[in-house]
Amino acid sequence: MFDPMPLGRPPPVAAGPSQPPAPRGSRLSELDALRGLAALSVFLGHSFSMISQTPKLLRPIQNTPLQFFYDGGAAVLLFFVLSGFVLNLRYAEAKSYPSGWAGSFIIRRVFRIYPAFLASMGLALLLRTCFFSPEQTRSFSDWFSALWQQPLAWGQVGRSLTLVGPKLSTGILDPPIWSLVYEMRISLFFPMVILLVNAKRKARLDVLLLLTIYLLSMPLVPFAASFQYLPQFVLGAMCAKYFSRAQPRLAALSGPSKVLWLMVALTLYGTSVMVVPLHLQDPRVKFLVIQLVGLGAAGLILGSASLGRLSLLLRTGVFQFLGRTSYSFYLSHLPLLIVIGPLIHLASGSYLITWLGTLAVVYSVSYLLFRFVEVPGMRLGSCASGVFAKRWDAGRKGTKLSPSASA
Repeated sequence: MFDPMPLGRPPPVAAGPSQPPAPRGSRLSELDALRGLAALSVFLGHSFSMISQTPKLLRPIQNTPLQFFYDGGAAVLLFFVLSGFVLNLRYAEAKSYPSGWAGSFIIRRVFRIYPAFLASMGLALLLRTCFFSPEQTRSFSDWFSALWQQPLAWGQVGRSLTLVGPKLSTGILDPPIWSLVYEMRISLFFPMVILLVNAKRKARLDVLLLLTIYLLSMPLVPFAASFQYLPQFVLGAMCAKYFSRAQPRLAALSGPSKVLWLMVALTLYGTSVMVVPLHLQDPRVKFLVIQLVGLGAAGLILGSASLGRLSLLLRTGVFQFLGRTSYSFYLSHLPLLIVIGPLIHLASGSYLITWLGTLAVVYSVSYLLFRFVEVPGMRLGSCASGVFAKRWDAGRKGTKLSPSASA
């Protein structure tokens, strides 16, 4: 869901048909923007769900691929595929791995995920205990009016702060954090995924490996829900492995072929909303639908990073702002919507004004969290992982680090 790569790397040159792929060490800033658009779609999905019935303007596209711009469920799956892609991109063609790289990887992930998560949970706790009244949401939809109605159980709050503990109740303060549970749990053993995916083998064997992951994960879902989403991360990692070969081929496609690529990707991405009217209950079908959505997300990721005009558009200022603030935006949007949305609606009587006003507040808060929590957290994680790598390397060589070298 979140780009762990250090700040300050130069953005890649726009990829056109005649240009080489962006170098492996560069930051694919268009994918930051894609993440930002996905986070915005989660906000829109929750905002529209404040109303008991779908807004009239949206009814013609309901349960079609055109619902992508407020399909929050698909957006979360895109986060998972994108995480697998970005986390493996720096390792995909490495001839060797740095000393202590797996421990450094996990340290960076911890410092990338937890600071903004803890800050957002603190914000949600403040909003719920000091500014929220159960009566203020009762005139809205059943889903929205049910939020924050149960008593606050401090034991459940404490467990949810771990993200990896048993019996977590993620909906007690900030329901969207359910995805972080799987993000963090899978991150702990993602170095194993990197080693598995990046092993040198023929492409058809990688396809067989991916199919095997799908087949092995399906029966394990009832025992560990993480297996529902593990294939998304593996798929993203596999896309990163073949990105340097896929990018120039996609960039060289004709205009109609590029449009067709995006249409197929969006159709797969919208699978979950298209099957809603069928009321499918079989968990195996649900698993299959999730994987089809993941394939669509992979298509959108590769298209965003490879199709010249789309990549250029996503690198413009407003989309980059959406990308930079996407993590904090995703974490903070629903608590702010619960508290601020009803107040704006009470004053204005307009849902449009309610959504626009809340959106402005959420982006303001998200920017502050990004600037003063996320950025320092990433820098601290980079320093901590560097210290770990040095100590690991020194331990293997049987040498002692001087105080200056370990600082």
